[in-house]
Amino acid sequence: MSLKLNVVKEEDRWILSPCGILCLGCDAHIGEALEAAKKLREIWKGWNMEDVGPFIGLNLRGIKSTFKTLEAVIKAGKQGNCPGCFVGGGPSKICGIANCVKSKGYWTCAECDDYNPESKTPCPHITPNPVPMADKGSMTKMICERYSRDTTQNLKKCREIGYNEFIKEAKEKVANGWRTWQIISKEMVFTDATKK
Repeated sequence: MSLKLNVVKEEDRWILSPCGILCLGCDAHIGEALEAAKKLREIWKGWNMEDVGPFIGLNLRGIKSTFKTLEAVIKAGKQGNCPGCFVGGGPSKICGIANCVKSKGYWTCAECDDYNPESKTPCPHITPNPVPMADKGSMTKMICERYSRDTTQNLKKCREIGYNEFIKEAKEKVANGWRTWQIISKEMVFTDATKK
């Protein structure tokens, strides 16, 4: 069992983010929501929902608003699927966690002796920062809250079984239908953090 970046194949380095998000099951990578938005737009346009919707009890303003939202999702999707945080996707350019992990030559926080998955704040290095994402400790706390501590469980599992076995289990888990959105908190974690 090994917890070293060099045991992780290049082609697998996008599977898990430095903070423990299982990118393999993330919709920003998979693109299922984008495909669903395209399909819903196609079906509703085919139905001419703006014409028939009000007659089946739907609000015309809501229909138009939904079309606008679908178009925005589809437009955003033209940027392509996220390649994963470790390889430069998501907010990794400003993320304090990604920057810290990479500066130490790690793949994830699981390799860091200071990381404690049992703590409410697994990374003890919190410094006041006007941009919470740039502070590794604050970002770790937000990620734990947003992902219902699944991230800490992933990193704890990496420590227990090593990266290669974790990757194998993660691939099987996602192939069986697990998705990151299934564990995301309903709390407004990032919105609340940026208001402080």
